Amino acid sequence: MLSSSFLAYTLTQKFADALPFYRQAGILQRSGVDISRTTLSNTAIQVYEKLSPLIEDIRKELFESKYLQIDETVLQVLNEPKKSNTAKSYMWVIRGFIREKPVVLYHYEPSRSAKFLEEWISNFEGIIQTDGFESYDSLLKVKSKILHAGCWNHARRRFFEILKIDPKNAQAEWIVKEIGKLYTIESKAREENLNSEEHLKRRQSESKPVVDEIRSWMNKRIIEVAPKSSMGKALGYLAGQWEKLLIFLDHPELQLDTNLVENDIRPFVIGRKNWLFSGCPEGATASAGFYSLVQIAKLAGVDPYAYLRDLFKSWESEPRSLSCQDLPQLAIPVLD
Repeated sequence: MLSSSFLAYTLTQKFADALPFYRQAGILQRSGVDISRTTLSNTAIQVYEKLSPLIEDIRKELFESKYLQIDETVLQVLNEPKKSNTAKSYMWVIRGFIREKPVVLYHYEPSRSAKFLEEWISNFEGIIQTDGFESYDSLLKVKSKILHAGCWNHARRRFFEILKIDPKNAQAEWIVKEIGKLYTIESKAREENLNSEEHLKRRQSESKPVVDEIRSWMNKRIIEVAPKSSMGKALGYLAGQWEKLLIFLDHPELQLDTNLVENDIRPFVIGRKNWLFSGCPEGATASAGFYSLVQIAKLAGVDPYAYLRDLFKSWESEPRSLSCQDLPQLAIPVLD
């Protein structure tokens, strides 16, 4: 049986350091330790089964917060029922707060449909911020207690793409600079450490006039350009997201964009480049759980290895159903 320290080490190697199990097995073999990739993979799935109550408790408490960011990225999973091994699956990432602490939950789904969220958000009241993916609209537009906020960075990105092709495009340059003003206002607000009331006043007094200028420009330009041109498509996206983009003006807790949750996706994307695919749906589900715990530890300023090691040792000495009480507040802090 593998020790708690070894399990924590090999899981940290994969889910924090992006080192696939097959490479770990090769390194161990050169050191005279004969543990196969299959053993490491199967053990990870077995360990996750013990941790699954903790992941479920994280999900329940996460959706009791008042502000969530959601994003998704592709994943290849082998041996999925009724799907070819080359078909796309998805890893969803949800960021929010549990007891005022930032928390990230990864979740594997065989499709890009956001319908699985329907049950999860059944009692949610607050703001959900996403990019412009249509599946979010169809899910959230019927939820009267949910505000669906948009992402200014995704709106700006389309005009950046125009400038890459045509650096002298005055219209694209203007809108990029105007949206940039919103980010400058936010940066200064953070530097001044404004409280919620002060931040709201700042957005109303400084951000709203900028937004009004953008609206006037958008309404004028959108009827002047070809809808299928690059500028037409960028304006169409901006107009389609407009009501969602306005929500930040009345909610100082809201970010301008979904950059935080996009940053949470990056460790998974880096790992995916190395291990390429999950061998089975159970492995993909386990991976989502371990990425969640590793990222939560990082957000708490805790060494993921130390957290997993202590969690496993604690469970061994006192087997129990794990819950959010086992999140890494009491683990060993990362040393500078």
